[in-house]
Amino acid sequence: MEFFKYQAAGNDFILLRSLDRRAELPEQEIIRLCDRRYGIGADGLIILESSPVHDFTMRFYNNDGSSGMMCGNGGRCIVDLARRSGIPASGEDGSWIFEAPDGVHRGKVLSSEGQYSRILLGMNDITAVEEIRLPQQEGQEPVAWKMNTGTDHLVIFKDNIEGLDVYGEGRRWRYAPQFAPKGTNVNFVQASGPGEPLRVRTYERGVEYETLSCGTGVIAAAAAAWLRGDHSGKYTLRSTSDTFTVSFSCRSGIFSNVEIIGPAELIFKAVI
Repeated sequence: MEFFKYQAAGNDFILLRSLDRRAELPEQEIIRLCDRRYGIGADGLIILESSPVHDFTMRFYNNDGSSGMMCGNGGRCIVDLARRSGIPASGEDGSWIFEAPDGVHRGKVLSSEGQYSRILLGMNDITAVEEIRLPQQEGQEPVAWKMNTGTDHLVIFKDNIEGLDVYGEGRRWRYAPQFAPKGTNVNFVQASGPGEPLRVRTYERGVEYETLSCGTGVIAAAAAAWLRGDHSGKYTLRSTSDTFTVSFSCRSGIFSNVEIIGPAELIFKAVI
């Protein structure tokens, strides 16, 4: 089977194309392929499949074999692979309409040069946000927000995240009793001031370490910025390795018209 290695702001994936039949990969095989020493190496694995209704279907797995959630960075990568695979786009604006674990999405290639593309991905509404009171800690805001942006996220604002132990502190919140049994992704966000990008670092559930970026995480960070008083509706966010733009509208506590713009790059393709 041919596979494609992609990265999206440093978040890397193995993509498989299975349009004629449904590829069945056992959990241990996904773990093996994603292993950075004994396999190909990736934060996750994505399968592009045909759909009887939409342009294609996206199946996503974390590198521990877990599934059932959406991946914003992976969603942009699979849109780019659909384009390179010659799958027609059915959207009136040239966007691909596809099914993912959390529902239907659309993705549009805004620009492409060589193996690098910049892609707009439409996300589902954010309908339930929970305010979490945090223990008092110097340099940390007392309120955090929990929400689902395709997968579960907790957003914590701090004065400085540069030297933060994201693995240690993120793991503590990921396994905190109030988020059991599923746990949550954890985003640490620094708001530097008007006109400055929000800085975001994320500990990802299912990967179980800090990834270089998280698409659904920067969306959660932008929504939390709105909740803490920045009502611009369009946000620039900086992960460890790249920059994103997130926009939405919010009314009666519902975030709608959610869009993220960010990179997707084909690194190489090969055969398993």
